[in-house]
Amino acid sequence: MGDNEMILGGKQIAAMFILVILSQTGMVSQTISCSHADAEKADYEASRLQAWDKLYHSYLHYSGCDDGSIWEGYSDSVVRLLAYHWNTLPQAIPLFASDAGFHRFALKHIDSTTKDEYLRMIRANAIHSCPTGGNEYCVQIRKAAENALRENGIEFSSKSKK
Repeated sequence: MGDNEMILGGKQIAAMFILVILSQTGMVSQTISCSHADAEKADYEASRLQAWDKLYHSYLHYSGCDDGSIWEGYSDSVVRLLAYHWNTLPQAIPLFASDAGFHRFALKHIDSTTKDEYLRMIRANAIHSCPTGGNEYCVQIRKAAENALRENGIEFSSKSKK
């Protein structure tokens, strides 16, 4: 009986070690619950966020509510920041670098629910105005915008990519 308990304990320790490693690498995302009150707050603010730090704060508190109209609100905020406030991308880069989940959150909200005009602006910004040190992020942002445009039936030639 003692040997079996020791083996089980070793397996549990190994499993916990793997989970810790995976969580540190961003391969396991934390699940954030969404109460009714949280959903109301998230729905109110999701489309009104006008700065990367505010978007990040909302992501930390309400990403568990990211569905339906809240999803669309976050998409509006992300796309607006990238289309009309591209010059603030250097503020987002450290947030993306320190929190892979937030980076994925931003990329997934560059989607076909937003206007093609905005997606085209994001694509052009990513190609022509990438901030110093942001090349990797600009490539991913450009690809996300192109994928969203493709979903809306717009194609790009391989020569037009950077």
